[in-house]
Amino acid sequence: MQNWKSILFAGAASVMLVQPAFAYQGEAPAAEEATDNIGLNDIVVTARRQEERLQDVPVAVTVLTPETLEAKGTFNPVDLVQVTPGLNVTASVSDRNNLTYTIRGQGFSFGTVFPAVITYFNEVPIARLTQGQFFDLQNVQVLRGPQGVNFGRVTDGGNVMVTPQTPKEDFGGYLTGKLGSYGLRTFNGAINVPIVEDKVLARVAFETARRSGFTTNVANGQKLDDVKYESFRGGLTLRPVEGLENTTIVSYQRTHDNGTAVVFAGFNPAASGLAPAIGQFSFLFSGAYGIDPNGSVVPFRAGLTPLSAPAYIASLQSQLAAQNARGIRQISQVDPTYSERKNLYIVNTTTADLSDNIQIKNVFGYVREREDEASNFAASNGAAVLTCHSACPGGLLFTNQEQYSEELRISGQAFDNRLNFSLGAYFDEQRPAGPAENATINVAILNRVGVNNITTKSRAVYGSLEYDITDNFSVNGGLRYTRDTIHSEQNTYLSPMDGGQAALFNFLTGPFGGNLPPAIANQVVAATFAPIPHGQCVSYGAGSVLYASGPGNCIVRDGKFNATTWSAGATYKTDGGQMFYGKVSKGYRPGGVNGTAPPGVDPAYQPETDISFEVGVKADFRFDDVFLRTNLAAYTDRYKDIQKNVVLPGPVPVSSVQNVNDARIKGIEAEITLIPVQGLTLGGTFAYTDAKFDKLAPIVVGNPCDPTQTTTVGFCSDNRFNSVPKTQYSLTLDYTLPLDDKLGQVSFGGVLYHQSSVSYSDTSVLNPQSIEKPFTTLDLNLSWKNVGGQPVDLGLFVTNVTKEVYRIGTNNLMQNSSLGILGNIYAAPRMWGASLKYRFGADAD
Repeated sequence: MQNWKSILFAGAASVMLVQPAFAYQGEAPAAEEATDNIGLNDIVVTARRQEERLQDVPVAVTVLTPETLEAKGTFNPVDLVQVTPGLNVTASVSDRNNLTYTIRGQGFSFGTVFPAVITYFNEVPIARLTQGQFFDLQNVQVLRGPQGVNFGRVTDGGNVMVTPQTPKEDFGGYLTGKLGSYGLRTFNGAINVPIVEDKVLARVAFETARRSGFTTNVANGQKLDDVKYESFRGGLTLRPVEGLENTTIVSYQRTHDNGTAVVFAGFNPAASGLAPAIGQFSFLFSGAYGIDPNGSVVPFRAGLTPLSAPAYIASLQSQLAAQNARGIRQISQVDPTYSERKNLYIVNTTTADLSDNIQIKNVFGYVREREDEASNFAASNGAAVLTCHSACPGGLLFTNQEQYSEELRISGQAFDNRLNFSLGAYFDEQRPAGPAENATINVAILNRVGVNNITTKSRAVYGSLEYDITDNFSVNGGLRYTRDTIHSEQNTYLSPMDGGQAALFNFLTGPFGGNLPPAIANQVVAATFAPIPHGQCVSYGAGSVLYASGPGNCIVRDGKFNATTWSAGATYKTDGGQMFYGKVSKGYRPGGVNGTAPPGVDPAYQPETDISFEVGVKADFRFDDVFLRTNLAAYTDRYKDIQKNVVLPGPVPVSSVQNVNDARIKGIEAEITLIPVQGLTLGGTFAYTDAKFDKLAPIVVGNPCDPTQTTTVGFCSDNRFNSVPKTQYSLTLDYTLPLDDKLGQVSFGGVLYHQSSVSYSDTSVLNPQSIEKPFTTLDLNLSWKNVGGQPVDLGLFVTNVTKEVYRIGTNNLMQNSSLGILGNIYAAPRMWGASLKYRFGADAD
């Protein structure tokens, strides 16, 4: 394995390398010509909500062009980490389509309302950014650090922004097909039609993808970890008069794959949360349930093993041994798995030039998201934690929500264009669009349904400016006030698996149940097995043996949070065009409310904030015929009131989101591009992230830093940050052969990515199995554009050339104080394929 690494490192000399992303197809500012003169085609970004050259923006931003995306068989957001320093993307909650984005140590904690990294589609915030949305794009931009002023929804971690192509003035389009291993079949295309010249422009695009799964469920022959989606997008631009433009983008995506394979990887029989619960249920419902040969718990019948704690633990241990013998590309799970999503995005953007120097812009967005899925959190049969969701008895959609957003912004220049300014107002509302719930089966027989109807509203006003004090030196700053409100209606329903009614009646009328009269016992049985009110928030459980302290009521809570965020900085440009910048900025993530909390504990959790100090340089150099671009950033962040899901003490310990601690995060990032000779481009990224929590006073009883504890409370400050490797780097090479243009342009290249170890949980001290070892991947590609001078492009690609085995997520409850199970989600094996693209009209040029 070391041979190919040594070859590529030697070829890169000692330069950190990355494939460049400088292929902007639109009309760029005149200053771009200066960069072209030194050999680097530049790209225009909107990191400050206006078109600017990447090298002129005092923001740490990485840009991916369509060419980068097309080099993959099917692009997955996890691939973003290969070219974006400081970013990590992981799969969570048993689903590789349920992705968590982490930038500079800030991401998402289970149970919180909003993440620290916001994803955008065409300037509108969205909750899901997954496969099937990366087609017919202008670019993908990843902004690192707090975005506390100019963007729609304020955040403290950063943004991942997808910008689709909009209708153009000329007729044109393309069709692309990809075929490859595991039955890969991907087709996409677009057609651009100027209906009325320069007045009415239309564009339609699509992408469909099929790929067989790389993990086989031997219990039913199903191929998991497959790809199956269809995406469609349409755009219409209207220019009724000069200086006024209105563009509507409608995007629809439907995903319907077989779901994610969660591989059973560990079991801790000493865990306090599983065996005791099984023992209690087998006593309460004696003889009602049994374990079948697969390990599933079902109503008892002849030939089954009666349910008991020892039998259940023995079944899990047997399943684990069988799974270890199979390896990671096969599982045996009898419960259904699937992932179905339907996402609709509608964005209407209106821009009006009020004068030569003043422009007004309005962005309206509508987002509709539906998620219908089933997975297996515990990765085993027997429903230790079966996240069956829609496939549970009576289960509904897992996600069913809609969002409206509105943003009005005015921007312009003054004082001989030395002053650039913007003022804006933003509003959004997220609310349920229909019934939804989180349905699971826990500890073998317990149906658990959580209804959590949340409505959030965000209102903000903001302003920013940049003033050129001299031709070389400028200052900038911004201020924003945000008011967030949240209204939640929550309840959790518990009911045993059907089939235990008679056993419960016998228990209640016997000596251990108090010798209840049959009439009363029947009432208790009816209450215990009462139908769950799916999708509703009502009182439930009166008289049930599972609600000893009284019925569970619908809990209605409201929260209000205000924040003032800001940024201030300065930039200096040399006469040669190199830019040095420094800035300080504050970001904010709204608080929320928990459905439950111990007595005396406020159910609301407060906002978290981040103050970031950053310095950087963006510099292009020319040494005769050698070209070099160096974009560097160094930062230190003070991260306060961090939101985490923890266990709180009480008569019955309760899991809830709390502001647990503060932290200091420091890091450096680099993006470098080198062109030593014509046709050869070397590049690289590097990130070093040092994230540490402030030390907390030790807890004596229930110490969350003590793996031997069977009950833990609070948060351990010795934990590693979730999804934050200390080091990441990528090396890339792209070489274009010196051929006659009549033959076309033939190039080949590769991307080598490495990251150090990373924790995939917030409890790495209790669950060291969550720490993924360092890994290195290698992707290769070959392209032939304009084959024989025709508008035809060919390509070959291989991903994960060395068949590196590594995880992209875990479900880890191994600690003694939990259920003792571990499930892993693995990255794809080596895959290969070929592509064919035909361009017509203006795209053929």
